[in-house]
Amino acid sequence: IMVFSVEHKLDNAHEDSLWSVAWAGDTIYTGSIDETVKAWSAEGDLKSTHTYEGHQLGVVAVDTNRTGEMIAVASLDSRIRVWSTDDHSLLQTIDPGPVESWGVCFHPNGELIATGSHSGDVTVWGAREGKKEMTIEPKGKFIMCVAYSPDSKYLACGAMDGTVTLVDAHSGSIVRKLEGHAKPVRSLTFTFDSKLLISGCDDATINMHDVGQPGTVSTLAEHGAWVLSVKASPTTMHMLSGSSDKSVRVWDLRMRSTLVTFDHHVDQVWGVAYSPNGRRGVSVGDDGSMITFNASV
Repeated sequence: IMVFSVEHKLDNAHEDSLWSVAWAGDTIYTGSIDETVKAWSAEGDLKSTHTYEGHQLGVVAVDTNRTGEMIAVASLDSRIRVWSTDDHSLLQTIDPGPVESWGVCFHPNGELIATGSHSGDVTVWGAREGKKEMTIEPKGKFIMCVAYSPDSKYLACGAMDGTVTLVDAHSGSIVRKLEGHAKPVRSLTFTFDSKLLISGCDDATINMHDVGQPGTVSTLAEHGAWVLSVKASPTTMHMLSGSSDKSVRVWDLRMRSTLVTFDHHVDQVWGVAYSPNGRRGVSVGDDGSMITFNASV
């Protein structure tokens, strides 16, 4: 039996819209247009445990490495900042150049981070030294999102023109372009077994691509507006999605259907994330609220 229920809704989590969220261990990290990232205790009633300051403009993306010892933050001020979650020290400020970075994700090894850019390139950096390790050129417009496969074989990039590019994460060579969207791809996620790549798009659809077989597996078209965030479960064939239709959906990827819809946000839902064990979920949005829910099977 599946039980889905809201645990907590925290209004005014930040002073402005929340645009990103990540979950590591028992801590949830939220990034906001108010230029901060906040850490929250995921146990109990969502108490804020730390505020990471120093960004000059709004935070657009937050990711944490698997161990939760570092967070990488992309901001509209064109910098990537890497923080230690242990002593909250700023480990690195990476300057990708005048064109701001958009989207950030950790490699499964926890030591590399990939970022997209307006120029259409993807850059891989050493998280601790801030050294440029690799530049990938998918030849697309404005890379809006990046995601590594859990088995670390692939890096996926989503572009403003709807192109999704699958890249060999080791060599940086293009494996192939995945067709199916014609509008901005806002979010990418791989299933826990690395077999499916899932893309969320402004065309209000979610596409499931079989990594091993060229051609889109299927299209999920139940949202009523832009799909802003998709996150596959770290343990099962389920997924969360957030949309500008103000809803969060929990999906069964085998059935390719929605299991439950949460309508507790009153504005666009920019970010969704699973707890590491896949039993709980969190969503954040333009309404300034953060909602945690039971997402277990």
